Amino acid sequence: MFFAWYICHLNQTIRKNIVSAKTFFAFALVASAWISSAHATILTTTSRGVISSVYQNTLDEFGPGNLVGKRYQMTLTFDDTGATHDHYLNQYDGLYGLNLFSASITVDGVTRNYRRTGHFQQQTANGATAGNAWGSDQAFAGVNWTTREESMYAYHGIESVQHFFAGANASLTTPFSTTVRPDLYDYTMKQAQFGYNDVLTGRSTVFSGDIEEFSMSTVAAVPEPVSLGLLGLGALAMLGARRRTRQPA
Repeated sequence: MFFAWYICHLNQTIRKNIVSAKTFFAFALVASAWISSAHATILTTTSRGVISSVYQNTLDEFGPGNLVGKRYQMTLTFDDTGATHDHYLNQYDGLYGLNLFSASITVDGVTRNYRRTGHFQQQTANGATAGNAWGSDQAFAGVNWTTREESMYAYHGIESVQHFFAGANASLTTPFSTTVRPDLYDYTMKQAQFGYNDVLTGRSTVFSGDIEEFSMSTVAAVPEPVSLGLLGLGALAMLGARRRTRQPA
């Protein structure tokens, strides 16, 4: 009620100096819809383990020396804005798309951070937990980015014919953390892969790592309340009206 009265009163008092009440109200509705929908889910996966194989030249990313046997950590983060989602019952949940991502790679205490706009994908499956005789539990995420001068990719994932999900459903929005236990579970995959190549500088590093720990977390970004957005629009309208009324006729 306040906004309707305010807009009408504003239109009557300064008339030609601002847009009509109907135009402003329509604009406010559109803006409020945009404000309420401006949110996304932030997905992060982290793996830790030991490098099992490596290829690198003398200008590598993580310092000189053989990296085999060194400890690594890989953290991939992106949001699901514009992503394509795939679902199958409660046994599979996946997404893929093109957006800004970040990849933080640490090897033997040396950290490299990559922030690029490229392809991302993430998936979970819980065929084993759900009791599917031919199913497996899976958790996987990856990013990649390529230009003529530079390319980078990072992937990590685990898969087991025994269950490791705490919940009954495979879900990208249900965080979980697991420690790989080969003595308890039969893992068909527990590997991380990273590759980086810079044509201009000659730096090039590719390695594979055996995962010992894997975790997935999600954060739902909170949209701005519509009421605050409308108040902001009202303040801008008042400011514009004051500036116009001060101008000479």
